[in-house]
Formats: sequence, C-alpha cells, structure tokens
Amino acid sequence: MLPALELHDVTRRWRAGILGGAAESCALDRVSFALRVGEVALVSGGAGAGKSTLLLVATGQAAPTAGTVRWLGRHDPAEARPQLIGARPWEYSFLTVRQALAFHADQLALADAALPAPARFVPLMARVGLRGLSRVRLGQLAALDRFRVVVAQALLAAPRLLCCEEPFAFCGPEERAQAMDLLRDVAARGVAVLVAVRDVRPLEVLAGVDRHFTLVRGRLTERIPAAARRSVLELAVPRPEEAMRRLVRRLPSLARRGRRLRVPLAGQSPEAILALCREAGVEVRASRVAEEAAPLPGPSPDP
Repeated sequence: MLPALELHDVTRRWRAGILGGAAESCALDRVSFALRVGEVALVSGGAGAGKSTLLLVATGQAAPTAGTVRWLGRHDPAEARPQLIGARPWEYSFLTVRQALAFHADQLALADAALPAPARFVPLMARVGLRGLSRVRLGQLAALDRFRVVVAQALLAAPRLLCCEEPFAFCGPEERAQAMDLLRDVAARGVAVLVAVRDVRPLEVLAGVDRHFTLVRGRLTERIPAAARRSVLELAVPRPEEAMRRLVRRLPSLARRGRRLRVPLAGQSPEAILALCREAGVEVRASRVAEEAAPLPGPSPDP
C-alpha cells in the first residue's frame, strides 16, 4: 500500500517578514520520511524547531521550497484529504457540540462538494467519546472533550491523514493517555496520524506511538533506527482483559496497549494468530500490522 504521506528531501524557507528585507530562515532542512496508513508518528522539538511548518507542508497548506511531497503516491492531496487540528475547536464557545459539528460540515461541503453531507452526527459523536454531549456548549466542556470535538470535526472530511499540533496542551496526565487512545482508534480505522508536540517527558504521550522523530533547527531524526524495530499484529477486541486470559498461554509474547492487544510477528503470520484467536473464542473486531521498538536484550548471565 502506498504511504499516506511521503516527504523526500523537503526544504522550506520563510521570508523574514521585514519590509524590504531579503533575509530567509530555513524551517525544514532536507526532511525525508514516509508515514503509512494506520501508523501514529510523533514529532517533538522546541520552539522554532519547524514543527508547525512540517504540519503545514504535510497537509498541503504550504508548498516546499525544494523537494517533493506525495499523498497516497500523488502530488495532489485531494484524495488523502489531510486535516490539521489543534487542542480545541476555534468556533464560538456558545455553540453546542452538535452545532459546531454541523457548522464544520458546512465549511467542508463548501470546500469540497464531493463530500457527502452527514445525515446524523450521533454515531460520529459516540465513536470519539462524545455520547450524550450533543447539547452541551463548547465552553462548558473539559479539555479532553474539546479535543474529541476537533477530532470529530476532522473525521467529517473522511481523511487518510490527520495532523495534530500540540493536541495535549490543556490535558492532564490521565486525559493525555485517553487522547492517545483516541488517536490510536482513529489510526486503526485507516488513517495515518502525525502528532507534533514540544514536550515528550510525560510517558503517556509516547505510549501510543509507533514512531518518534525529533526536529531540531529544521532537521528531522528518527529516534528508533529501523534495525531496532519489529513487526507486531495489533488486535482490537471488545474485552481486552478477558482476551488476555484466553490467549496468554497460546501467545506468551502477547502484550496489552490501552484497549488493544499486540503480538510480535516473530515467525508467525497474521492469519495464524487470528486463527488462534478464533480457536480461543476471542472476537477480533479489527487488526493491523504495525511496527514498534524492539525490546532491548537483557544482560548476559554470569558464567
């Protein structure tokens, strides 16, 4: 499958903004990486590192000065419909959740007539965790629920790429973990997710990502080299605790991440693992092959 987003030697320079001046600053310096559908990638860096520019280029809102950008193998982002969101909706705080979704749907329809108008918003709200909040005003929502609103607004566009800028800015530790779970659910439904943050010290920010990049003065570096990665099969199951109990003897390397289970594909095929799940009576609602950091080898035993 073609990557949802692919950057090759992308450089982006900005004018200094001083009237009559010709000075330029380099926000991105020969950046190259590819992001597949279903992956969650995190980019961290300090102020001025180039994170906002990277997201603008990734969503097609800024053209590179040099290099190439492809979405699903094409130079036009129209088919991928990339969306860029922040931590909370920009609409007036007196609007209700449903009104904010309807208003955003109208904006999307004006920009892209091919998008079907949603007949109902309740299924989408339930999908992102907003069940029962349709009549609550935006200004009355907690930080996590405001983030759920902007995710729902983005999903109205049926994107294949979702870019998030500082999505956890107003969330506490528990809310950050729940927000990451939401982004993982979005990715599992066929969306590539690119998250840009300044601070990755909270462990819950890194817990749900497949890949971690650092951006320093416009230069992008992947923290985990490809050789230190392994393929795993991620399983979405309705009752993770019960599934763990039923599968742990058949799959000793089984691990849990949030509400999902992960099995390393060490000499096993995804089909074989799914067959074991069926034999154990475990319902698998969705599955995908992902990559994660391989565990470090333990210390050698003393002779």
